[in-house]
Amino acid sequence: MNKTTDTGEPASELERLIAELSESGLLVFVFGVGWWTAHLTGATRPLFRGPADRRWWHVQLGDAAANWTMDVRVDEITGVRFARGPYPLPSFPGREVLTVQFLGPGTDTVLSCYVHDLYDGQRMRPEKLAAWQALRERYGNREESRVDRGALLAPAA
Repeated sequence: MNKTTDTGEPASELERLIAELSESGLLVFVFGVGWWTAHLTGATRPLFRGPADRRWWHVQLGDAAANWTMDVRVDEITGVRFARGPYPLPSFPGREVLTVQFLGPGTDTVLSCYVHDLYDGQRMRPEKLAAWQALRERYGNREESRVDRGALLAPAA
């Protein structure tokens, strides 16, 4: 389990979920908690690095003149939550958000993925909702999963 890998290929169910999300396009990843965040919008090609017990999701955007590099410790993710809830800002009453949230130690959300461009005027785009629901079904078909060595499992009773 200590073999180092440095490929774009996911090595676990959790990494497959991250890869599927990052390659799917119109999504917004929000890295961070509380008062600091970084937003990553659009499709990226994931690169996973490190031994099985110390894995990183690596994202690099830009060119030699200017670029952003972000690394997320995949092995520190303790849970995944598929959440559908009210839009957080009062300027859009009645709207909802669809997210996939990655939880860290202490169950704080450390990385969120929001479905982008969810509404067409006042109407939620049905194809966006269907794609989010299909993703949820592929990864356990439950609201929340705990992560154990990269596997998404039912929460402990």
